[in-house]
Amino acid sequence: MKYSDSPDPSRSPFTRAAGPATPGSSSSGSENEEQFRELLNHLEQVFWMTNAADTAVLYVSPAYEKVWGYSRASLYDGSHTFLDSVHPEDHARMAAAMEREREQGGYNEEYRIIGSDGTMRWIWARTYPVRNDKGEVARYAGIAENISDRKWAEKERTRLAAIIEHADDSIISTTLDGTIIAWNRGAERKYGYSAAEVLGRSIFILIPPEHSTEYLEAMKSVRGGKAVSAYRTVRLRKDGTLIKFSVGIAPIEARDGEIVGASKISQDVTRVHDLESQLIEAQKMEVIGQLTGGVAHDFNNILAVILGYSELMVSEIGENPGLQKFAAGINLAAGRGVGLTRQLLVFSRKETVQFTVLDPNKILTDMESMLRQLIDARIALTITTEPGLGCIKADGGYIGQVLMNLVVNARDAMPSGGKLTIATSSVTLDEAYALDHPSVFPGDYILFKVEDTGIGMSEEIKARVFDPLFTTKLRGLGTGLGLSTCQTIVHLSNGFIAVQSTPGIGTSFEVYFPQVAMRSDPARHTTDAGPVPRGTETILVVEDDPEVRRMVSLVLEVQGYHVVTASNGEEGIRRALEDHKHRISLVISDVVMPGMSGQAMVAGMEAIDPRLKFLFTSGYTNGATALSGIIDEKLEFLSKPYTNEALARKVRHLLDAPLV
Repeated sequence: MKYSDSPDPSRSPFTRAAGPATPGSSSSGSENEEQFRELLNHLEQVFWMTNAADTAVLYVSPAYEKVWGYSRASLYDGSHTFLDSVHPEDHARMAAAMEREREQGGYNEEYRIIGSDGTMRWIWARTYPVRNDKGEVARYAGIAENISDRKWAEKERTRLAAIIEHADDSIISTTLDGTIIAWNRGAERKYGYSAAEVLGRSIFILIPPEHSTEYLEAMKSVRGGKAVSAYRTVRLRKDGTLIKFSVGIAPIEARDGEIVGASKISQDVTRVHDLESQLIEAQKMEVIGQLTGGVAHDFNNILAVILGYSELMVSEIGENPGLQKFAAGINLAAGRGVGLTRQLLVFSRKETVQFTVLDPNKILTDMESMLRQLIDARIALTITTEPGLGCIKADGGYIGQVLMNLVVNARDAMPSGGKLTIATSSVTLDEAYALDHPSVFPGDYILFKVEDTGIGMSEEIKARVFDPLFTTKLRGLGTGLGLSTCQTIVHLSNGFIAVQSTPGIGTSFEVYFPQVAMRSDPARHTTDAGPVPRGTETILVVEDDPEVRRMVSLVLEVQGYHVVTASNGEEGIRRALEDHKHRISLVISDVVMPGMSGQAMVAGMEAIDPRLKFLFTSGYTNGATALSGIIDEKLEFLSKPYTNEALARKVRHLLDAPLV
């Protein structure tokens, strides 16, 4: 509607609509009217009056110009109306409310307006009729207030409430005595309780008894108005399980500053805690690996000397049974030491691995006799091989070590006897399997399966079965390195091990190696048949350990060779440059030495004499030609400790081989 009528200047909207005059009413009425005008002029709310037909504005307070931004005169002369400023989205609703005003005796509405400056404001307005003594409507009065600040605050509270409600973190509010008064969906997901189940209950349903003191101490700070920074703790779910949380607590203040409650934000840090534990474990194992690798390397040099001299002793003492027995005992003890250091070096990934292409069925059939010797008569061993299998690329000696470790473990799991089955087969692992096993790549694999009917393992033991130094065997019967070494060996070939076990039924280890199409090159491997070969050539031995250098020289001299020695790479090059009576035919060098490495020395020597042949030896290697402990197949290598016979045969093989 449009207020087009001009107000009657002779009649104030504040005078009574009708009725007889009373003595003294004129002066007192004028005084009251003036006071009322003064009050309205200073109100922030907008007050107005219209005629009985609601067609003309009789009065509007000065606050109108501040809230609406238009002049009061525009309402008086009808050039602007209240309805003209209403926001388009609220216009129809407010027009209908104004039409119903006379029928329903006014309205009470919240709506938006567009001020004269183009800004939007929220308005609360109420109108009501002013009646005369006869009960007739004489005017309509209205009051309006700018409620924009309240509306924005409500909107912000709604937005914040939505954020809190849908936050992934648990957000809980309590009274100071611990009664839960607010519970978001994050808390519902984390703890398993619905809001209806916990509102009004004590927060202590979530706190394990052993952590109650910790919580009470934190609340002392909150009562003092201090927030508690996030701290790691444990909370209790509805199903009784414990979860690791990072909890921060902040005080809730009333308007007068009084602390009336506490807000608790909790973040599930179980995964973070697990990752931290894994990182700490990885760092610990790296240190252990470095320590064991260094110790094992030095011990290998000691074992090489013991084995070398004990074998020389056997050749010198002749047929004396007693001395032969003593020498055999030395060799046996040294051999056990070799096995242990090899496990340590494989575990620390510092053992040199020579990859060759192998036939898995041949590996198993060649080892059958040895494997049967590891078990007793109460265990029935069955070995089956799938015909026509592809090949694997690995170190043949280490594959044997894996199988022997698994067979020994199976034997120990069947103290009263049982059945042991070892089988080979080809399997194809698809994308679905790889998705369930993130460390596995899809493709064709060769499977070695070692299955027993022993005592089996619990889930707790199975979870730790590959942990280094973990063993369930009695003291002295196991080092705890067997299965961790097996896993390391298999990982070096890009394979993996899976284990299935049921207590009282048995255990199955499945060892997977990627299948390759190539066949092994038999020409690369030397034969151990026949007498130990001899020679007369000159050999340069470069070795930083004096005892190993002395022992190797003695072994070669016994075989008839002329030996020249050097303690490091620089000295080795000098020796090669010297004019010897006999030209050097072969260089035997350790890979890792102080100063110049074996590889760097070889590069220098090849520049001196391209016809030189080289044999590397080491307990482990970190050299450029042996990244990750894997020696280049084009280089000849002999792993420490080795037997005198293995050294002699390798040397003769290299000397007789044609230059490439």
